[in-house]
Amino acid sequence: MNLTDLARVRDKDLSGETSAPEAQALMHAIMSEEREPVTLARPRRNVRRGLVPGFAAAATAAAVAVGTGLVGGPVTSYANAAVSIKKTDGYFSVNITDPTADRRSFEEAFRAVGLNVTVKVIPVAPSDVGQLIGPIVPDGFKWHGSIGRQEIKPCPSVFCAKVWMPADFPGRVVFGVGRPAKPGEPYADESPVDPEGGDEALSGYTSHGKTVADVRAELGRRGLKVGYRLLWKYEDDGHDGISWFDEAAPASRIEDDWIVASTRFHSSDTVDLYVTPGKDAGPAPSPHPEPQWYDMPD
Repeated sequence: MNLTDLARVRDKDLSGETSAPEAQALMHAIMSEEREPVTLARPRRNVRRGLVPGFAAAATAAAVAVGTGLVGGPVTSYANAAVSIKKTDGYFSVNITDPTADRRSFEEAFRAVGLNVTVKVIPVAPSDVGQLIGPIVPDGFKWHGSIGRQEIKPCPSVFCAKVWMPADFPGRVVFGVGRPAKPGEPYADESPVDPEGGDEALSGYTSHGKTVADVRAELGRRGLKVGYRLLWKYEDDGHDGISWFDEAAPASRIEDDWIVASTRFHSSDTVDLYVTPGKDAGPAPSPHPEPQWYDMPD
């Protein structure tokens, strides 16, 4: 049959109003065509996500199904291979399914529901893999409403949380998604250390109140390296008059008899000792915050 003749078949031919041989042949070809199921395979780790030729139409259909109303404004729910987000009256429900995904997959979902945020996939300790870190406002939150996150358990995905923040907040907002750190790679962690001793890195061992020499010896027995951070106290009118900050310090500045307040894993093979400076350490320097993971360029 000539394909040019088939192309001229009219709508009424297909609807059954006529029974031209050309129309009957076309309908027979359509109905007898074998159809194969389309399967959208989960992308493997570290493979850049994109549309494979031949799967573009199916992938677009899937995105539209979960992103109804995408054209013309934010949607109330959105999902892709990395994360699903649902917007309610007071918060956003976030379920992370693939913490190793490219950050653009996470940003795509947040922006679909109306949040203009930056997402960074950051190296973390094994216990924090898959966790959502933030929202973080590097320049300070000065807007109506509030901002925060509450983890939800039990969780059918890798991580579930409620995130509340104004959808119209114009400032810079950053989220982190924890990925497994490589051996020896420093962990990203913005949470402050409790100067009274709230962090203990070593299972079955309490470091708080012990001397640097004692804790360092225990690390040596466990085959771990040691790092040092000095905990400085300073006057701050905005926090009941007293605040703390910590700074990295070389071993040459640390005395064996100084007291350890906390310990925290710096990487898979190194533990940081948070040390209270002794009397001969000199006056506390002016606070000088170090760059954090959310300050780093993409």
